[in-house]
Amino acid sequence: PKLSFSHDNLQVKSTASESLKKQKGTFVDLSFDYGIASDKRNRAYAPTDGYISTFNQAIPLYADSPYIKNSYNFSKYQTLTPDAIGSFKFFASAINGLSDKDVRLSKRGSLSSSRLRGFEAGKVGPKDGKDFVGGNYAAATNFEVALPNFLPESTKTDVGLFLDFGNVWGIDYDGTVDDSNKIRSSFGINTSWLSPVGPMTFVFAQNLLKAETDVTEFFNFKLGTTF
Repeated sequence: PKLSFSHDNLQVKSTASESLKKQKGTFVDLSFDYGIASDKRNRAYAPTDGYISTFNQAIPLYADSPYIKNSYNFSKYQTLTPDAIGSFKFFASAINGLSDKDVRLSKRGSLSSSRLRGFEAGKVGPKDGKDFVGGNYAAATNFEVALPNFLPESTKTDVGLFLDFGNVWGIDYDGTVDDSNKIRSSFGINTSWLSPVGPMTFVFAQNLLKAETDVTEFFNFKLGTTF
């Protein structure tokens, strides 16, 4: 368990919609956060068997615009063959306003580029005019196969294949905005190289399903993270 305090000063561009302009202002939050986890993986780094299941919740103690947030993560790992490690991952989150308050922009949900590859982070889901505003709900499912022996060990490079599904939807502050409730999906290849300056991750993705407003990306690079 922990206590979280935040102070937000939301400013809005002149080109924003009228509904977004109404959300500007200063907000203070004090919340009680806790999590419950069951970790049955055989190891924390690059597991080959077992699962981890985690539930998190944030409950407001004091808030100018109160909300309750719930999220759930599940990851299952299984050795398919000596040369292939399979994994299944599921993520879901929901944030809902309390006391007839809407969830403000800085707290709305989204999916990272690691949960939904092939799409730019923060550029999926409801769009108010020209602005992506996130959703009240987000979910993602990932299927992956790691191929640890695909390249020689001397290259210090791991290769894997993936298939991702995700969605960000839900608008509470304006019923006229499209909530963008549509399944997105992509497949591709990810590689992780342990370079002299740290781990580097390269992702090549091809979209299968998307909304017209989504911003996609074929290639993504990160320094300092591995899959």
